[in-house]
Amino acid sequence: MAYYFMTASKDATVYLQQPNQNTGLDEVLEISKIYYGNIKDISRALLKFEHGFVSKSISNGSIKLTEATLILRETESEEIPLEYTLYAYPISQSWQMGKGTRFDEVSTQGVTWNKREGDSSLDWLPVGVFTVGSTGSAQGEGGVWYNNPNSSQYFNYQSADINLDVRPLLRSWISSSIPNEGLIVKHSFEVENDTNDYGIVKAFSKETNTIYQPKIRIGWDDQIFNTGSLSVLAENDIKVYVKNFKKEYKVGTTPKIRVYGRELFPLKTFSNSFAYNSIKYLPTASYYQIKDFNSEDIIIPFGEYAKLSCDENGNYFNLNLSNWEVNRVYKIEFKIDRGNSNIQYFDDDITFTVLKD
Repeated sequence: MAYYFMTASKDATVYLQQPNQNTGLDEVLEISKIYYGNIKDISRALLKFEHGFVSKSISNGSIKLTEATLILRETESEEIPLEYTLYAYPISQSWQMGKGTRFDEVSTQGVTWNKREGDSSLDWLPVGVFTVGSTGSAQGEGGVWYNNPNSSQYFNYQSADINLDVRPLLRSWISSSIPNEGLIVKHSFEVENDTNDYGIVKAFSKETNTIYQPKIRIGWDDQIFNTGSLSVLAENDIKVYVKNFKKEYKVGTTPKIRVYGRELFPLKTFSNSFAYNSIKYLPTASYYQIKDFNSEDIIIPFGEYAKLSCDENGNYFNLNLSNWEVNRVYKIEFKIDRGNSNIQYFDDDITFTVLKD
């Protein structure tokens, strides 16, 4: 499988109107700019992802950084406009997640609007000046971050699910051109300082009890197509299935899933071999997709990073189950594109469960 998921090691929201309150254990992250009467409130989301494994894997060639998408799943956003843009910047100073929540477990320990480590009294700007290339408010409140690299997502009459291309940030961390202190997701300074209301974008945090914790999805094309002496399965009336497939896999493992296609109605011949036992390979434009069985959410979409490979024994794909949600049932689907708008989909309820190590 040419996908690898990074999960957040810490996250929190900081609020202008609760400047000394930590929210490290809240189940929701918020990005907002709203007015309560004449009182303006702003919130920004902070997240950090550890990239050590990815750096090593890129160095040894087992991972390629073709795609790196920050995925934050929306939950009950409030009064957001039809059009707006969110930005992600790399944070320029260290910060402590903390154990507070906004309403239930009020705490000043950990990151807040005013402090990067709360009760330890570490300001966002300990010496009163910005790190070269970084910015923030004049007092360094609400976080400080580098201007570049950055990423943005424009929303236009669509869901508030955040899918930010964070390749520039990840590359900078991997190259050590800037330290990895995480990233901040926010509105622009122009939006935060105008007189309009932009509502509240709410997304699940790492503390959520759902499958929607923040992730960075890394994707690349790992297709290898060496058919050996096999012939192509050119017929249209076919069945696609898996063989020697387990119903349970351990998180962190990398099983190879064997995929086969056969004719639904093979022609009778005078051969001694049974036609169904003849292995043929599927076209190069053959893809897999994986969904969460219960929620129907797509974990791995059909696309260039989800192609079937082939060797002398038939088609397959490698499934990297690192950082997958455990005790969940997943379903595999297939797509065959023969060109000229001849596309077939196969869904035979092929499912598996990911279990703890």
